[in-house]
Amino acid sequence: LIPPVFLTSLVCCLPWCLRKRVQWSVYSQHLAVTRDGIRFVKDKRKTLCGCACTDAGKSSKTIPFDKITDCDIEEPGGNTCICVPNVLTKVLVDTASSGTSQDGVVRHELCIEGLKDPYKFKKLVWALKRSNGSTFSARHVVSMEGPQHELMARDDVTSLLVDIRDELRHLNQNLRTSQTAVATVSATTEQEIV
Repeated sequence: LIPPVFLTSLVCCLPWCLRKRVQWSVYSQHLAVTRDGIRFVKDKRKTLCGCACTDAGKSSKTIPFDKITDCDIEEPGGNTCICVPNVLTKVLVDTASSGTSQDGVVRHELCIEGLKDPYKFKKLVWALKRSNGSTFSARHVVSMEGPQHELMARDDVTSLLVDIRDELRHLNQNLRTSQTAVATVSATTEQEIV
Protein backbone atom coordinates (compact mmCIF):
# COMPACT_ATOMS: atom_id res chain seq x y z
CA LEU A 1 0.00 0.00 0.00
CA ILE A 2 1.35 3.47 0.91
CA PRO A 3 4.76 3.44 2.64
CA PRO A 4 4.92 5.29 6.02
CA VAL A 5 7.92 7.35 4.82
CA PHE A 6 5.81 8.83 2.03
CA LEU A 7 3.04 9.81 4.48
CA THR A 8 5.55 11.37 6.89
CA SER A 9 7.20 13.42 4.14
CA LEU A 10 3.78 14.49 2.87
CA VAL A 11 2.73 15.76 6.32
CA CYS A 12 6.07 17.56 6.85
CA CYS A 13 5.90 19.32 3.45
CA LEU A 14 2.23 20.27 3.74
CA PRO A 15 2.74 23.74 5.35
CA TRP A 16 5.39 24.61 2.75
CA CYS A 17 3.12 23.48 -0.08
CA LEU A 18 0.16 25.46 1.24
CA ARG A 19 2.14 28.71 1.47
CA LYS A 20 3.65 28.21 -1.96
CA ARG A 21 0.26 27.36 -3.47
CA VAL A 22 -1.19 30.61 -2.12
CA GLN A 23 1.79 32.54 -3.56
CA TRP A 24 1.49 30.83 -6.94
CA SER A 25 -2.23 31.56 -7.09
CA VAL A 26 -1.98 35.20 -5.98
CA TYR A 27 0.98 36.18 -8.16
CA SER A 28 -0.65 34.71 -11.25
CA GLN A 29 -3.74 36.96 -11.08
CA HIS A 30 -4.03 40.23 -13.01
CA LEU A 31 -6.97 42.63 -13.20
CA ALA A 32 -7.45 45.54 -15.60
CA VAL A 33 -10.26 47.93 -16.38
CA THR A 34 -10.18 48.79 -20.08
CA ARG A 35 -12.43 50.75 -22.42
CA ASP A 36 -14.23 47.52 -23.26
CA GLY A 37 -14.79 46.13 -19.78
CA ILE A 38 -13.16 44.28 -16.92
CA ARG A 39 -10.34 41.92 -17.88
CA PHE A 40 -9.25 39.25 -15.40
CA VAL A 41 -6.28 37.00 -16.26
CA LYS A 42 -4.77 34.05 -14.41
CA ASP A 43 -1.36 33.21 -15.86
CA LYS A 44 0.05 29.71 -16.14
CA ARG A 45 0.90 28.65 -12.60
CA LYS A 46 2.04 25.78 -10.46
CA THR A 47 -0.54 23.92 -8.39
CA LEU A 48 -0.62 21.12 -5.81
CA CYS A 49 3.01 20.17 -5.02
CA GLY A 50 4.58 22.34 -7.74
CA CYS A 51 5.44 19.56 -10.18
CA ALA A 52 5.29 20.49 -13.86
CA CYS A 53 2.70 17.80 -14.48
CA THR A 54 0.23 19.59 -12.17
CA ASP A 55 0.53 23.10 -13.68
CA ALA A 56 -2.66 25.02 -14.45
CA GLY A 57 -2.91 26.79 -17.79
CA LYS A 58 -3.52 30.46 -18.49
CA SER A 59 -7.12 31.63 -18.44
CA SER A 60 -8.64 35.02 -19.13
CA LYS A 61 -12.08 36.56 -18.96
CA THR A 62 -13.37 39.88 -20.24
CA ILE A 63 -16.71 41.18 -19.05
CA PRO A 64 -18.04 44.02 -21.22
CA PHE A 65 -19.59 46.96 -19.37
CA ASP A 66 -22.90 46.59 -21.20
CA LYS A 67 -23.24 42.99 -19.89
CA ILE A 68 -22.68 43.91 -16.23
CA THR A 69 -25.90 43.86 -14.20
CA ASP A 70 -24.48 44.22 -10.70
CA CYS A 71 -21.24 44.97 -8.88
CA ASP A 72 -21.41 44.32 -5.13
CA ILE A 73 -18.91 44.36 -2.29
CA GLU A 74 -18.92 41.62 0.32
CA GLU A 75 -17.20 42.63 3.56
CA PRO A 76 -15.04 40.08 5.38
CA GLY A 77 -16.32 38.49 8.55
CA GLY A 78 -15.78 35.46 10.72
CA ASN A 79 -12.88 33.05 10.74
CA THR A 80 -11.52 30.26 8.61
CA CYS A 81 -10.44 27.09 10.45
CA ILE A 82 -11.63 28.63 13.73
CA CYS A 83 -8.55 30.81 14.36
CA VAL A 84 -7.69 32.56 11.07
CA PRO A 85 -9.71 35.79 10.64
CA ASN A 86 -11.11 36.58 7.20
CA VAL A 87 -9.69 39.96 6.15
CA LEU A 88 -10.12 40.09 2.36
CA THR A 89 -12.99 42.03 0.83
CA LYS A 90 -14.72 40.44 -2.17
CA VAL A 91 -16.01 42.31 -5.21
CA LEU A 92 -18.75 40.33 -6.94
CA VAL A 93 -19.52 41.17 -10.57
CA ASP A 94 -22.73 39.76 -12.03
CA THR A 95 -24.11 39.54 -15.55
CA ALA A 96 -27.43 38.29 -16.90
CA SER A 97 -26.06 34.73 -16.88
CA SER A 98 -25.17 34.93 -13.17
CA GLY A 99 -27.52 33.85 -10.44
CA THR A 100 -28.64 30.69 -8.73
CA SER A 101 -27.88 27.43 -10.50
CA GLN A 102 -30.12 24.35 -10.45
CA ASP A 103 -28.18 23.05 -7.44
CA GLY A 104 -29.10 26.19 -5.47
CA VAL A 105 -25.53 27.51 -5.54
CA VAL A 106 -25.18 31.24 -6.20
CA ARG A 107 -22.89 31.81 -9.19
CA HIS A 108 -21.15 35.13 -9.89
CA GLU A 109 -19.53 35.96 -13.22
CA LEU A 110 -16.42 37.25 -11.44
CA CYS A 111 -15.34 37.18 -7.79
CA ILE A 112 -12.30 39.36 -7.02
CA GLU A 113 -10.73 39.08 -3.57
CA GLY A 114 -8.07 41.26 -1.98
CA LEU A 115 -8.34 44.53 -3.90
CA LYS A 116 -6.63 47.40 -2.12
CA ASP A 117 -9.56 49.78 -2.58
CA PRO A 118 -12.68 47.85 -3.63
CA TYR A 119 -14.99 50.86 -3.30
CA LYS A 120 -12.99 52.89 -5.83
CA PHE A 121 -13.05 49.90 -8.17
CA LYS A 122 -16.83 49.66 -7.86
CA LYS A 123 -17.24 53.42 -8.52
CA LEU A 124 -14.99 53.16 -11.56
CA VAL A 125 -16.90 50.20 -12.96
CA TRP A 126 -20.27 51.93 -12.52
CA ALA A 127 -18.98 55.20 -14.00
CA LEU A 128 -17.63 53.41 -17.07
CA LYS A 129 -20.78 51.32 -17.42
CA ARG A 130 -22.92 54.47 -17.43
CA SER A 131 -20.66 56.10 -20.02
CA ASN A 132 -20.23 52.87 -22.03
CA GLY A 133 -16.46 53.19 -21.61
CA SER A 134 -16.40 56.18 -23.99
CA THR A 135 -15.12 58.73 -21.47
CA PHE A 136 -12.19 56.74 -20.18
CA SER A 137 -9.65 59.27 -18.93
CA ALA A 138 -7.86 60.14 -15.73
CA ARG A 139 -9.91 63.34 -15.38
CA HIS A 140 -13.16 61.38 -15.13
CA VAL A 141 -11.70 58.91 -12.67
CA VAL A 142 -10.64 61.77 -10.40
CA SER A 143 -14.03 63.47 -10.75
CA MET A 144 -15.77 60.41 -9.31
CA GLU A 145 -14.59 61.56 -5.91
CA GLY A 146 -16.46 64.85 -6.31
CA PRO A 147 -15.76 68.34 -7.61
CA GLN A 148 -13.74 69.39 -4.55
CA HIS A 149 -11.25 66.56 -5.00
CA GLU A 150 -10.88 67.32 -8.70
CA LEU A 151 -10.16 70.99 -7.95
CA MET A 152 -7.65 70.05 -5.24
CA ALA A 153 -5.98 67.59 -7.61
CA ARG A 154 -5.60 70.31 -10.28
CA ASP A 155 -4.18 72.77 -7.72
CA ASP A 156 -1.73 70.15 -6.44
CA VAL A 157 -0.51 69.40 -9.95
CA THR A 158 -0.15 73.10 -10.76
CA SER A 159 1.84 73.82 -7.60
CA LEU A 160 4.02 70.77 -8.23
CA LEU A 161 4.77 71.93 -11.78
CA VAL A 162 5.64 75.44 -10.51
CA ASP A 163 8.02 73.91 -7.94
CA ILE A 164 9.68 71.80 -10.63
CA ARG A 165 10.07 74.84 -12.89
CA ASP A 166 11.63 76.91 -10.08
CA GLU A 167 14.03 74.10 -9.20
CA LEU A 168 15.09 73.75 -12.85
CA ARG A 169 15.76 77.50 -13.06
CA HIS A 170 17.86 77.30 -9.90
CA LEU A 171 19.85 74.34 -11.25
CA ASN A 172 20.43 76.11 -14.59
CA GLN A 173 21.72 79.20 -12.75
CA ASN A 174 24.11 77.05 -10.69
CA LEU A 175 25.31 75.32 -13.86
CA ARG A 176 26.02 78.65 -15.56
CA THR A 177 27.91 79.90 -12.49
CA SER A 178 30.03 76.77 -12.30
CA GLN A 179 30.77 76.88 -16.05
CA THR A 180 31.87 80.52 -15.72
CA ALA A 181 34.11 79.61 -12.78
CA VAL A 182 35.68 76.71 -14.71
CA ALA A 183 36.30 78.95 -17.73
CA THR A 184 37.94 81.60 -15.53
CA VAL A 185 40.18 79.05 -13.80
CA SER A 186 41.25 77.48 -17.09
CA ALA A 187 42.00 80.93 -18.59
CA THR A 188 44.20 81.91 -15.62
CA THR A 189 45.96 78.54 -15.71
CA GLU A 190 46.79 79.02 -19.41
CA GLN A 191 48.17 82.52 -18.73
CA GLU A 192 50.38 81.22 -15.90
CA ILE A 193 51.76 78.45 -18.12
CA VAL A 194 52.64 80.89 -20.92
